[in-house]
Order: sequence, then C-alpha cells, then structure tokens
Amino acid sequence: MSVLTHVPASIESEFRLHRMYEWRAYHIFYGGTPLTVLKECILPLAQEMQDRGEIIDFFFINYWLEGSHVRLRVRVDPCNADAVDVEIVARVTKYLAESPSYHPMAELADNNFYERLYQGEFSEADRPKYFDAAGNPRFAANNSIEIREYEPEYLRYGGSVGMLISERQFIESTQLMVKLADLGNMRVRTILLGIATQITFITAVCMLRDMDLIEDFFVAYHRRWSDGYDSNPAYGTEEGRRQHTATVNNIRKKIVPLAKEILSEDVKDLPVFLRDWVEVCTRVRTQIEDACTDAGLQFSYEDGVRTVTDPDQASWSLCHSYIHMTNNRIMVSVADEAFLAYQIVEAMRKAKTDDE
Repeated sequence: MSVLTHVPASIESEFRLHRMYEWRAYHIFYGGTPLTVLKECILPLAQEMQDRGEIIDFFFINYWLEGSHVRLRVRVDPCNADAVDVEIVARVTKYLAESPSYHPMAELADNNFYERLYQGEFSEADRPKYFDAAGNPRFAANNSIEIREYEPEYLRYGGSVGMLISERQFIESTQLMVKLADLGNMRVRTILLGIATQITFITAVCMLRDMDLIEDFFVAYHRRWSDGYDSNPAYGTEEGRRQHTATVNNIRKKIVPLAKEILSEDVKDLPVFLRDWVEVCTRVRTQIEDACTDAGLQFSYEDGVRTVTDPDQASWSLCHSYIHMTNNRIMVSVADEAFLAYQIVEAMRKAKTDDE
C-alpha cells in the first residue's frame, strides 16, 4: 500500500501511533480450547506488559491454518521489539511446558472441511507451503510459539486508512472479549450465543443505521456462512424452525428494539459493556464516513480493487469482517454465526409485521 501522508482528523491519533510504533506477531499453537491458553497465559501476559509500558496495545484472533492456534499481535516501540520478543516467547513457552494441551492440533476424519477453509482464503500458489505432496495439511508442533511477520489484510479492511480504523477496532474487540471472559459465562453455550446475538446486532445497527439495510446484511451474512461451511443447517428445516421459534420471539422482543434506542442515542438502559460497545461502533462509523469523504477506502472485489466513497458500502464490507472477527474472539463458531444471522433476520421480519 502507498505511504500515508495525512488522514482525517478523527483518525489522527491512530496515525500518530502508526508512525511511532510497530506491530509484532506471535502464533501460539495449542490443540485445546483457545479460551484456556488465552485466560491463563496470553491475555494476562499482554495486559501485564501493557501496564508496565513494555507494549502499547494488543489484540488477538483464533485461527485454524497449520493447526489450532492463537495469533497475538502487540504494538511496541521498535527500540524495544527484541526485548518484547524475548519476554513473550519465554513466558508462553514456560506456560506451555507446565500446562500443555494433550489435544491434537486438528481432529479430521478427512480433509474436506479444512480444504474448504483453505479454498475460501488462499490461492493454489500457496498450497505447497501448507500441504504435503500427498495433500495432507502441514501442522505446526503442538504447545509451541513462533514469531511471525505481521501481515495486515489491507484490501479486506479498506486500505491503509481503513487499516488504522480497523486495528483500533481489533483492540477494542479484544477488550470486549476480556470483559466477557471475566464474567465467567463464555463456556456456557446458551449464554454465549445470547450475548453474541446482542453484540452482532448492535454492531450492525451502529455501522449500517438503516433497518432495511441491516436486514439485507444479515440475509447475506447467513448465506455466506451457511453456504460456505454448513450446507445443511438443522435450523433451515421446518422442524428446526419450530425448535427456534421461542428464541426468535425473544430476539424480536428484547434485541430488535435496541435499534431504536441506539439510533436515537438513548442507550442508558443497556449493560455497561454493551453501552461501551455502542460507543466503539459509533466511533468506527464516524471514522468510516470521514475516510470516505476524504479520499475513500480501498477494497478488493472479484473484478479488482476499487475505491469506495459511499459510507454505507464501506461500512457493509467492514461490518462483515468486524462481526466475524469479534465472534471469533468470543469463541462463536462459524455454524453458530450462520444460526445467529438467520434468527436475527426472522426476528426483524416478525417485528416488521408487528408494526404494520
């Protein structure tokens, strides 16, 4: 990407950080649930180092390539990068030696799901790097950490300016996950999905700001994840629809009305962590609008790279990635993401019928 020389005023603080510091990247390969290694090692370590001023910011994602692992990114002073590398590698290595995962890096009856994931994100030119001559996936060693290059997905997140907006969103999304983990309910699936539904819907409302556009977004979101990774979801059947009627009605009554509160800027009745999230997502929408007014954001499409100056179009593209990666951080599966989007659409349609 081209070198940034200026940004809109609302993004200036991120631009200053970009000029002063650099990102370091670490892959922590751990075959067990990532929530364990995150809560017991990675997140406390990163927070401790930030509190001591050794790092400026941090975020993470969970990922599947080369086996289950956590990708930790920390922002550091370049003069301190080597010392940060040494401390993070030493502390994580010690934890993995003392509390190793005995789960395999991947439990695959065959390679079909892994192959679909690969085809959805990578080119054939990269295949020899990640598969052996027999077509088997190459997995990293379990209970290990590697220093890797930080490779921003510029054209997924709107180019250089969009990346500045997005990196701050990643940081805030990580802090949201920390708050949820501290509540202690992330291991209870029904509670987790209820919270994820609220976060997902709130994100879309703040960023898209139009109920018809939001409904269209969730239709497309459901299609993306159900078609790509769950071709026969149980909730797509008539029986499945009956099973989920109560949940859809609950979303219609308790979550869909949040849109009116958010759009009227009256969110005092929301829990604190959701009020904070509304503030984050509203700020992101403002920054997107400013970036589109200034010079636009660059995205990759099937027909090539285009500069987008329509805030709704840019917000749609970014909202998809932000929701997906926030759900990734709070341990919501792709199949459950499709499930949530389906139920939100059904609830919005019922609410619309109620209003007619």
